[in-house]
Parts: sequence; structure tokens; C-alpha cells
Amino acid sequence: MKTTLASAVAFLVATAHSSVVFMVATEPGNNGITYSWVTDRWVCHELTEPGLYKNLSYAYVSSGLANGCALYEDARCNGTSAYIEKYKGDLCCPGAVNLTDVKFDKKAASWACY
Repeated sequence: MKTTLASAVAFLVATAHSSVVFMVATEPGNNGITYSWVTDRWVCHELTEPGLYKNLSYAYVSSGLANGCALYEDARCNGTSAYIEKYKGDLCCPGAVNLTDVKFDKKAASWACY
């Protein structure tokens, strides 16, 4: 019984962090320089990885408890943004986004998932 209870508590603590998988690329269609993160929701990140700052053309939220992630034009998750909704199946949500399609190509400086 103690083992089952400990396992259940560990699972609840792990899911409370709500990890999200967010992927980006410098060219439409997930081409060019690609990068992915596993992150918690509500945390702002700067695009500091080589070749990514103000150079993204593709984004995709593949899994996790977030509804999606936002790319921001300015540092510290400020300024104009583009929201990338998490893929939830062919009938529901858009999935991968070529940022050229939403007029946010080569603009992102920071991001966060929600």
C-alpha cells in the first residue's frame, strides 16, 4: 500500500510541472537548424542557442499538458507574439506552423508555453 501511495504522489508531482515538448527550425517545414526543448509551462525563455535568435521560420508543440506555446518578438516574452497551438489530432488543431504563414517569420526573440 505504501509503495502504491508513493507512486501516486510521485506521478502527481511530476505532472504538476506540466512538461511540454516545443520544437523550432530556421526554415519552413522543419528544415535548416532545428532545436527542441522539454520545458515547464509559464516559464519565459530567451532564444540564445546559436542561429535561432530572430531566425525562426517553423514551430511545433508536439506533447505535454500545455495548450500551446507563444513566440515573442522581444526579450523576456514581451512585444508582438505568435501563438502555436499544440497538435491534438487531425480534426482539432493545426499542429506544425510555418511562421511565414502567420507573418512571424524571422521575428522571434523569446518564447513560453501555457
